[in-house]
Amino acid sequence: MPNTNSYQPFYVGQAASPDTYQELGAGYAAGELGTTGDWNDRSYQRVFLDSGATSATPAGAVAANQLAYWKQRSTYTVTNDSRFGLLGGTASSFRNNVAGVFRAAIVAGSACFVLQRGRQINVKEVGSATPGMTLIGSTSTTAADALGVAINTAPNCLTLGVVVTATASNVAVADVDIAPIP
Repeated sequence: MPNTNSYQPFYVGQAASPDTYQELGAGYAAGELGTTGDWNDRSYQRVFLDSGATSATPAGAVAANQLAYWKQRSTYTVTNDSRFGLLGGTASSFRNNVAGVFRAAIVAGSACFVLQRGRQINVKEVGSATPGMTLIGSTSTTAADALGVAINTAPNCLTLGVVVTATASNVAVADVDIAPIP
């Protein structure tokens, strides 16, 4: 049975919350990569953002509300570039490899947190979601965004949450529930 390392409270440096925490390199508490914890009514996992997640990639630099994909689960490394989120090189498998939601713009090569569970969370969305829809990873290979699936339609990949408000300016508000990895 795997261990689950959950800390409360956890180290956020000089940031006001895990939403804005980032430290270049593995951070002050490098041994805490992969740990999960709760902050108020939200759950996060401490991860390392791949040093290649820059504006030179098709996905661009990490922006707030984008999806994070697992690049290397064993080292808790994430990316916003779906090309590196593939499971075993299988096409479109990044849609089942979502690590969480970036809450702020993060500098490549930094330790940060991804949000995995919470209510009323802004998530970058393709642009057509309405309340009650299921939220899944979109098919876009460059946008690091989500997609709303119509009510009474089975999602064809990992469910990320439920849309609460209609998408406006490519952002939907959703109740997010993404499982952490131990």
